[in-house]
Amino acid sequence: HKGHHPCRLSLVASTKGELSACLQAFLAGEIKPDIISGRILPRTGVKLAFIFSGMGQQWSGMGKRLFDREPVFRRVIEECSHLFSRHTTAWNLQKELLAGEDESRIHETQIAQPCIFAVQAALSTLLQSWGIIPDVIVGHSVGEVAGYVSAGILSLPDAVKVCFHRSRLQQTKAGSGGMLAVGLSEIAIAGYLEGFQERVSIAAVNSSDALTLAGDIQPLEEIAQKLEREQIFHRFLHVEVPYHSPCMDSIRDELRESLRDIQPVKGKVPVISTVTGEEISGTLIHGDYWAENARKPVLFALAVQELIKRETDVFVELGAHPVLSGYIRESISLAGKTGVVTHSLKRR
Repeated sequence: HKGHHPCRLSLVASTKGELSACLQAFLAGEIKPDIISGRILPRTGVKLAFIFSGMGQQWSGMGKRLFDREPVFRRVIEECSHLFSRHTTAWNLQKELLAGEDESRIHETQIAQPCIFAVQAALSTLLQSWGIIPDVIVGHSVGEVAGYVSAGILSLPDAVKVCFHRSRLQQTKAGSGGMLAVGLSEIAIAGYLEGFQERVSIAAVNSSDALTLAGDIQPLEEIAQKLEREQIFHRFLHVEVPYHSPCMDSIRDELRESLRDIQPVKGKVPVISTVTGEEISGTLIHGDYWAENARKPVLFALAVQELIKRETDVFVELGAHPVLSGYIRESISLAGKTGVVTHSLKRR
């Protein structure tokens, strides 16, 4: 019955030998995924955010161990696979998700997005079955689809429909452009975009000095050369499709029409939209919204700032691999706040 001290150490072990090895590794200062340590947060009433990441997290075999070991996770994957089969017989979600590395098509847009969605929906359901309930939700690009399921805004069949048509239409734009990550702010990048506004646009604003450009390859390469000369961070992303670029304009009408009969509801958990950067009513997540989601820039930095204003303490990135956690930590630090940023799964 003594008082609880503030430091915590969690070890993942199946045997006494593994436990001993973890303790020795901790004492030696080693960093291992089976060792988690830290201090408790200074205040009670912790506020928890689920962050559903977008493209770039996927890898062959993601979620396979959870599929094999966790009945709740497996049930959601199997249900998603059945629902996607109503829309196409060209591929099977469960087969694609569990395919070996040599057979995997996980980096094709029309396969990647449904697999990301299914894993995120299954992760969210599994965590909530353990009593880990979010106070607020944010989704990044395609991550918004699973986010709105988790919030109770979209039914699973409607979300599958959104994900299927979004990825189907975006797949038609494969090979039509590229994406470039840049270490600059929105204001600072403006000069580099002069003369290219019809061919390149800001696809995502992830933090105060980290954004992504999308558009035609030739102007992106010119921008990259200029950034190289000025020794400013930039990196081309390995993507098939220039998401959130002018290229998406031609699919918006068909996407809107394909989703005209979905029925979003108010939901049970507040959601901060990365289309608007603000909290949004679930009833607005209709076909028009998804047309904007595919085209407009992802205002992730604004959404995180809103979470910080709401005194969110714990940020859990739901996905197959953490791709946004660094941006979240940067935003928390810039705001002079404290918070815990963690993730659900990591590659391999």
